[in-house]
Amino acid sequence: MYGDLHGCLAEFKTLRAKINPSKNDREIVIGDILDRGPSSNELLAYIRKNSIESILGNHEYKYIRYQKHYEKFLQTSKKIPMKLTSTEAKIFETLTDEDFSYLKSFPYFIKIDNLTLLHAGITNKINLDKIDKDDLSKLLWIRTLDKNQKILSLKDDKDDAKHWSEYYNGNQGIIVYGHQAFKDVKINKYSLGIDTGCVYGNKLTAVIIENTINPLSDYELVSVPSKQKRDKQYELR
Repeated sequence: MYGDLHGCLAEFKTLRAKINPSKNDREIVIGDILDRGPSSNELLAYIRKNSIESILGNHEYKYIRYQKHYEKFLQTSKKIPMKLTSTEAKIFETLTDEDFSYLKSFPYFIKIDNLTLLHAGITNKINLDKIDKDDLSKLLWIRTLDKNQKILSLKDDKDDAKHWSEYYNGNQGIIVYGHQAFKDVKINKYSLGIDTGCVYGNKLTAVIIENTINPLSDYELVSVPSKQKRDKQYELR
């Protein structure tokens, strides 16, 4: 499993070369292939070409939503209720119909025995076997919870808020996730956070898990340094 890539194609190629996966290995990106880094469209094409799986990240979901509004705008001239930055607009303009079909095929989560892969987070109240559309979208955004385990938005984040993984009791298996960039892999009793902020100048990390019945009993972390300029505005936890 690979942490958030965010257009960092060079680092991804270096990391794959270091791991040297076989044809029988299952490679899965934990989401957020697009945006922020230098090679979003090229990275998406590379992943498709090499039959690498990906979870849906909130950045992919953004383009899917924007395309839906854009198509409606073309039919009705109704104003698009979303805005893209100039860089995001360039990415959107170069995404093909095939690219969008590919992005829409990404699952919100993947379960393999007692291993669960999702992009951002989960709460103890969410049951992935009986999940509704609203809770599915939460899997793309969850970061912190208050003391009552209520999901907080970034603007509502409080000093006493805790990362969701601090509350998680393991009822949906061992979770491997991304979304929140950490200086080093975040290891909790029932989860691994593997976004180590490559696009912010830190490193790109993968976790290799062979025992999906007891995922945290034996796993390997592999990282390569980022080639991106360190973003001093983004403090890694």
